[in-house]
Amino acid sequence: MEHMIEHEAGKVHRVLGSGGVGLHVREWGPEHAQPILFIHGWSACYLAWHNQFDSALREKYRIVCMDLRGHGFSDKPLDPEMYQTGAHWADDIAAVMIALALKRPVLVGWSYGGFVISDYLARHGSKNVGAVNFVGAAVISSNPPSHIGERFIDGALLAASDDPAVMIEGVRHVVHATTYRPLPVADTERALVALGLTPPAVRAFLLMRTLDFTTTLEALDRPCLISQGNEDCVVLPSMAEHIASHVPHAKLSRYAACGHAPQQEHPDRFNNELAALVESL
Repeated sequence: MEHMIEHEAGKVHRVLGSGGVGLHVREWGPEHAQPILFIHGWSACYLAWHNQFDSALREKYRIVCMDLRGHGFSDKPLDPEMYQTGAHWADDIAAVMIALALKRPVLVGWSYGGFVISDYLARHGSKNVGAVNFVGAAVISSNPPSHIGERFIDGALLAASDDPAVMIEGVRHVVHATTYRPLPVADTERALVALGLTPPAVRAFLLMRTLDFTTTLEALDRPCLISQGNEDCVVLPSMAEHIASHVPHAKLSRYAACGHAPQQEHPDRFNNELAALVESL
């Protein structure tokens, strides 16, 4: 079920996700072109992909960006079960695919989006998936943490605080840890506001999940591109190496002088490599 209105920044959809959670979804590009579904990371929103939907990619492909539950302009229930059950994340992706009639989309997941794609694959398989692009993506969440940077952990714990002053400092910490070099001021301000749209409790719920999708990755039978910044201190490069070693025939693309956001720090190269992945289908 979905409701659509025309918007000057593309089409805006409201999709009913798992458990009745309303999902905010936007799309650009030709309706019948190959779809690419972009899935953002922890405490971000669809604007994490502005260098993709505002690029030449949308002239050739159907670009779809969603706000995950609890993020952006999607609904934000404060029940921890709504975030700690993998079926909810998996079925949200399935709901967007069904509502927008996306046939074998390329799934692009940044950071926590790696968990969401893996949730989908574990529950629904790859039958309706064209390819996967893991971008600084996480697929293992353990206690004690592995493959996750201490700098991110420190900031994320602060950002999950119910003390506004502490929470704001945590958000600032995470945003400035995301890239190797500072982004333009407007992009940094945009990221700060976007992270502020996620309630601190939701940030905490996401941090509490314990996951290991290695077995799911070993069964992935679709083309897979792994985009990883060499200087990533959020999701460490060792996570990308783990994914590459377990996904059959995966391609690992390393970015020099790049932190956690190749799609923002090196957008031209990122877009060209994503287009090559799409064209290989």
